[in-house]
Amino acid sequence: MIAVLISATLFGTTGTARIISGVDVSSTSIASVRLLVGALGLVAISVFARRWSNLLMLWRKPLVWVMGAGVAAYQALFFIGTGLVGVAVGTLASLALGPLMAGVLAWALGGRRPSRIWWGSTLIAIAGLTVLTWSGLTSGAEFNVLGILAAVGAGTAYAVYTVLGSRITIPSLPATDVLAASFLLGSLMLLPIGASDFHAFVSTDGTLLVLWLGLVATTGAYVLFGRGITHLTPGTVATLNLAEPVVATVLGVLVVHESISGLSLIGCGLIATSLSVLAISTVRNGS
Repeated sequence: MIAVLISATLFGTTGTARIISGVDVSSTSIASVRLLVGALGLVAISVFARRWSNLLMLWRKPLVWVMGAGVAAYQALFFIGTGLVGVAVGTLASLALGPLMAGVLAWALGGRRPSRIWWGSTLIAIAGLTVLTWSGLTSGAEFNVLGILAAVGAGTAYAVYTVLGSRITIPSLPATDVLAASFLLGSLMLLPIGASDFHAFVSTDGTLLVLWLGLVATTGAYVLFGRGITHLTPGTVATLNLAEPVVATVLGVLVVHESISGLSLIGCGLIATSLSVLAISTVRNGS
């Protein structure tokens, strides 16, 4: 549980890192290079641990290719959605639906039925994320059906690779190996979309941004995320990851000096309450 919350914290640093770096590059290029460097970092961990045979075996599994497609689809659809409907609505449609989809999908595939505590804490978190997002909406925001569908698709893709990662991970196949194999496939699928702007990273600031986003906020974060999907249900992992927008909001205020409204504080408070309830329940029940 602590590992997942730390990974969500690292995920939440990406927006602030991009702003303070000053690197002018498209979102799709950032997503592409981040996924590629992060995947190579995960592969390096598996190779260093002499588990190269695991990767070769995983690449022969159809589910790992589906998981990789889910990783690539999440990155692509998230940025398409936020580009069409704005960051606020796009984030709401993708992140808020992720936990529900992960919990229900895992249940549908034969996993445990989500508990009432999980349902309650997830709904509170979604309410908090809704308030947090609503507070950031501008009066000129437009409703775009294609953008909403893309963002919902991103949430579905997130649920797919979270649930499949949990199902594939077994004692002989550590989560790091599963993530390394699927993320490398996903990065290769996404590479053609963002490779055109890679030259923008050839600078000191660009290199530092790539190292942080790739090795820390992806490789390091997903090593911790992998520990979560090994020991927790997919729905619980997805709900705990809703700490990400809270961290992003706090960093925006403290580091970038953005203003925060009363609604934003209420939204953060609701999500924090949800995570606290889920954390207490997880510790007591061991899952």
